[in-house]
Amino acid sequence: MDVLGVAEIELRIALLSPISRDAHLAGPQLHAERLIELWRSPDGDVALTEAFRLLDVDAVAGVIWRTVTANEYRGDSRHWIFPPLVDLLPPLRALAWEEALAGRLVLEGVKGLTGRRHHPLAPALLPRLTPDWDLSRLTRDGRDEYIEVRVRSMPATDIPRPWQKKPSRDELKDAVEDAAEAYSSEDPPSFDEFWAVVKIRAPGTTQIQMRKALKEQVPHLHRTRGQRA
Repeated sequence: MDVLGVAEIELRIALLSPISRDAHLAGPQLHAERLIELWRSPDGDVALTEAFRLLDVDAVAGVIWRTVTANEYRGDSRHWIFPPLVDLLPPLRALAWEEALAGRLVLEGVKGLTGRRHHPLAPALLPRLTPDWDLSRLTRDGRDEYIEVRVRSMPATDIPRPWQKKPSRDELKDAVEDAAEAYSSEDPPSFDEFWAVVKIRAPGTTQIQMRKALKEQVPHLHRTRGQRA
């Protein structure tokens, strides 16, 4: 996992040359391109606190435009004036969370304070959680639900296609066992939630495969009729 650090990002931004208003009509777009190049992750995944590093150019440029127009920044009229990182961080992080909720960013975290391994988190699970950006954790009702949370972009190959080959029996078995470690019989996941988590590790898993695996491999997580979420 790549961790750049907000202080390091601020230092790198301070070293960027100003952008002339005369030479560049779309200053915020150009600045967004420079920012993404500056903080791009070579490892592909980042800590939750820096999830904004995975946003695309248009998203970052939009945040810059909105922040500039919402505030009065003083500076040299010959150059584009850009917001400080401290002003950009809240809307950048809010947009990154929207991307995660939409399934375009994949989150992985260690369950509670006793977990040992990172597990992928289904987008359906995220609305019940609150991000703690400073500590890269997700909380629920004030308690730590997932810690050491990391984020990566959803590769196109991870999105199941109608023609995509189904996972083998062994691949599905490993994915189910791995996903089950994040849950307990006292707080079992819904079928759709558990299926979504398994599909991150075993793309192409069908509903029939999932129901059979849930009953045979992890019956303690199989909800009985009428059991509440």
